[in-house]
Amino acid sequence: MHTTRWVLLTAGAAGIAASAVTDGRLGRVIWLLTALVCASPLLARMWRERARARGPWRLVAAGFAVRLGADLAWGAEGLSKGTVPFPSWNDIGYLASYGLLIAGLIRAAGGRARTALLDASIIAAGLALVDWMMLLHPYLHHADPGGPGATTLALLYPVCDLVLFAAGVRVLFAGAMRDPANRLVLLALGLLLAANFIFFAHAATGATRSVALLDNVLWLLSYLALGLAALPRHRPEKQPQERQTQERRPQVDAEVASHPRILMFAGAAVIGPVAFVVQRGTAGNDHLYVPALLSAALSLLLVLRLGGLARVAQRRSGELDAHAGELERRGRELSDALVEREALEHQLRHGALHDPTTGLANRALLTQRMEWALTRAEQGRHALILLDLDRFTDVNDAHGHAFGDEVLVAVTALLRQLAAPSDTLARLGGDEFALFVEDVEQLRAAHLAEHLRAELKAPLTVGGRTVHLTASLGLVHLAAKAAPRDAVADAELALRAAKRSGRDRVSVYRPELRTARETFTRISAGLRHAIDRGELAVHYQPVVELPSARIVAVEALLRWTPAGGPVPPLDFIPVAEETGMIVPIGAWVLDQACRDAKAWHDRHGASLTVNVSVRQLAEPGFAEQVLRTLARTGLPASALVLEITESVFVGVADDAAPLLAALDGLREHGIRVAIDDFGTGYSSLSYLTQLPVDILKIDRSFVPADPADAAGGDHAFTRAVLQLGTSRQLPAIAEGIETQEQARLLHDLGCRLAQGYHFAKPGPVAHVEAAFLRLNPALTP
Repeated sequence: MHTTRWVLLTAGAAGIAASAVTDGRLGRVIWLLTALVCASPLLARMWRERARARGPWRLVAAGFAVRLGADLAWGAEGLSKGTVPFPSWNDIGYLASYGLLIAGLIRAAGGRARTALLDASIIAAGLALVDWMMLLHPYLHHADPGGPGATTLALLYPVCDLVLFAAGVRVLFAGAMRDPANRLVLLALGLLLAANFIFFAHAATGATRSVALLDNVLWLLSYLALGLAALPRHRPEKQPQERQTQERRPQVDAEVASHPRILMFAGAAVIGPVAFVVQRGTAGNDHLYVPALLSAALSLLLVLRLGGLARVAQRRSGELDAHAGELERRGRELSDALVEREALEHQLRHGALHDPTTGLANRALLTQRMEWALTRAEQGRHALILLDLDRFTDVNDAHGHAFGDEVLVAVTALLRQLAAPSDTLARLGGDEFALFVEDVEQLRAAHLAEHLRAELKAPLTVGGRTVHLTASLGLVHLAAKAAPRDAVADAELALRAAKRSGRDRVSVYRPELRTARETFTRISAGLRHAIDRGELAVHYQPVVELPSARIVAVEALLRWTPAGGPVPPLDFIPVAEETGMIVPIGAWVLDQACRDAKAWHDRHGASLTVNVSVRQLAEPGFAEQVLRTLARTGLPASALVLEITESVFVGVADDAAPLLAALDGLREHGIRVAIDDFGTGYSSLSYLTQLPVDILKIDRSFVPADPADAAGGDHAFTRAVLQLGTSRQLPAIAEGIETQEQARLLHDLGCRLAQGYHFAKPGPVAHVEAAFLRLNPALTP
């Protein structure tokens, strides 16, 4: 861009110099070509940006273009005819250019610069006196020979120049000097007006209207300034702070009486008297010298006084602007601080009420929305669904917690699709979610819970991996005025019931669940101190040999008798297992039973059978604990039988390896293992080949109740178990024998060991001693 500018400057200067030193037709041709070259950037930019250019400057550019066209027509006519008559058709182009230029400058200044208009009018008024004295009045005394019409047209040009000058000064005072291109345009106007003034001043002397050297140079310089203004100029990008400062700067440039403007006012005030002095040779005007000079002095003093007032006002305005800028800055800082504080408060509120991993509502927000819905005046029914992913710890263990979080996010997206916009979906922690549904019928809520369960069973693709999930759900139906805390507690009871029932199902809350939970809590609290208070006892039930009924073993059975009376084992044993208290209680039972059974083994060769839960087997160091107990009590390992229910192996098939390894280690020391309640775990009979088993205990539900039913299904199953045990060399013990007929039938089927009320009921040590005296008299010393 700098190269183009230098080329234009060089070409324009060369053309101006050549036209100045060349006369005749050749000089006129060089002048026309130079004008066209200098103005070519303006013409090119007008055509290129005809749709985007601003309206005011588009009019100014069009005015100069029309004037260039008139100049070209003037020059062509001069080349063809030698002289150009006045008036001519070219004058229409010149006058049209004045209209375009004045209209463009008026629009460029805008309607806000009223003070700039007044200042421009003052200066133009001073210049009007010069025009009158040096152009108009002399021209009227030396009228062109063209007649009144030509005289009027000739006088119209200085008047248009004066209006054009006033419009240009107004634009100048309105702040146009800040833009380099605007400065060049205004310079072009100034050069044009100076050339016109010289041209008409020469014509006012009565000479023939002709173009002199200085006119030509000034006109060409005006076209060169326009060409330079039309060239694109690189403007460096303003920094953000600079742009903000400029935006905050008050737009008062047009209202400020600066030093240059005051000097221009002073010049406008004395220009008339000075012009009068220049024209002092006119006869009859000598008496006007003193009034003209006094008028000039008075005008000058008024201008200086107004300048002083303007400077005071400007200084005060600057102080007010600075104060306003400071207030604006502080207000902006305060506004930014308030916005930042509000954003921080919103972030804190959101974080306090939402889960960070999934973005769902947390327990606190769920409680708030439930309180709002449940405390409304109108009646309505609502539903709360608690959802827990089954065995989600397997996902974390297999792929890591980061992947587990991704799965939770994917589950959240699925639940959002299934829930309505008015429902409240929350994450309560871990892999547990809640869905609160307002104003819903019970049947629809049940269908929704089942739909959630079914959708969660579908394969879920996360991070390129396919995950298979199931979920247990607890559903509680709520009426108005219900307490949110109680509702969540009831839903948790229903969820726990769904998990105990086998997972992957929906359980609806029933009042019995709360009763059972209260019982659970009471039993759990009592069991924690049962050992220390001496409330636990071990009873024993003999295992006899058929048909002699001789005692060959005793089974240790736990009994609990707190202050309020005995509690059935079926009530407190599940509580002990769920809470983990079965581990210390089971250790105490094993120790006590081994101490009691030592004497029976020594006198009668009887073995001891002790029930062991899966919680005990999974405990690290369980095998070592059993061996230490045997060493401490003196009971041989071959005299101990550990009873384990078949459901232990079926329910923990995926995690059975550590349990089987512990049992194998104990068997290597001579301890035997019995499967209790065989047949209730719904496992295949061939499954026995994979288990570390030494004895089978047939559940009482498979012992024939009516011996006459020889073809009964239970009878056939018992026969099959006994045959399987014989083939695997596994002795079988039939439980629940209550009659002599049942004992005889089992013996006929091949069963050699039995246990039941028919032989002896469970009892303390004294009862077992009496049973030994009654059933094993030959072995009693």
